[in-house]
Amino acid sequence: MLQTSVPKQETILVIDDDQITVDLIITMFTTTTTVLTALNGETGLATASNDKPDLIILDALIPDMGGYDICARLKAMPETENIPVIFLSTNKQTEDELNALDLGAIDFISKPIVPEILKARIKNHMSQKRDRDKLEMMSAVDALTAVPNRRRFDEYLDQEWRRAIRNKYPLSLLMLDIDHFKSYNDTYGHQKGDKCLWAVTREIERHLRRPSDMVARYGGEEFSVILPDTPSSSAFELARRIWSGVGNLNIEHTGAPYVGHLTISIGLASTIPDGEQKLSQFIEIADKNLYKSKNDGRNRITT
Repeated sequence: MLQTSVPKQETILVIDDDQITVDLIITMFTTTTTVLTALNGETGLATASNDKPDLIILDALIPDMGGYDICARLKAMPETENIPVIFLSTNKQTEDELNALDLGAIDFISKPIVPEILKARIKNHMSQKRDRDKLEMMSAVDALTAVPNRRRFDEYLDQEWRRAIRNKYPLSLLMLDIDHFKSYNDTYGHQKGDKCLWAVTREIERHLRRPSDMVARYGGEEFSVILPDTPSSSAFELARRIWSGVGNLNIEHTGAPYVGHLTISIGLASTIPDGEQKLSQFIEIADKNLYKSKNDGRNRITT
């Protein structure tokens, strides 16, 4: 399950073929920060994509591809576009510095490096990123249920949609709605309604086993679950477990016809995006399947 508040060791990625510079940065930060290194552009891009460091230090003159090309590719990938990049360069021309900043770099430091200056700048940028991350985390979490909110859902689904297109793997989406929730609030009060939302959220989370899976509060009593690299059959099985698990909570609901306890309706959509289908169409399929579940009597799953 995707977490929004799990602390991790801060990481710096150094992309530079100059071993002296690499060793210098390792020596400066090895006791406080994980330092990853790459001596060429392709390795650097792969490491950045896989490890998602907190900061990238990039030499402007990498042999296999220019540092400016590397920076452009980093900013074009959704998984790396927000990672701060500091350029190192032996070229002190104003035009080069402007090019780096125009590409999205946050700083430009000329070689030869003054260790104390480099360390101070890196520490400042890392501190600023920590502050940004805290604000981002606060703005992305639903206060009542402590899971990602609609804003974070939109961002993460867009990211995974683009990744699925690039890697040609399946993507599944569940839309879930608590049945007759307005009636529940009217009968038991909003405080119990809030406790009900909390309990349902925790039950959904209990069935998400992979770090990439994410449950979000979509709005009101509606939730969504994003399942990267998940075919329709696996998504349906997960939906069935969630549906059964919520029912087994046995939360009393006298306003629920026939069953007398809280139930949920689920709509499911699965696809392997090919670049032709729009993300909005994919969401619409899941949404329509949810409303079909509700129109057909609720307390069911529609695919």
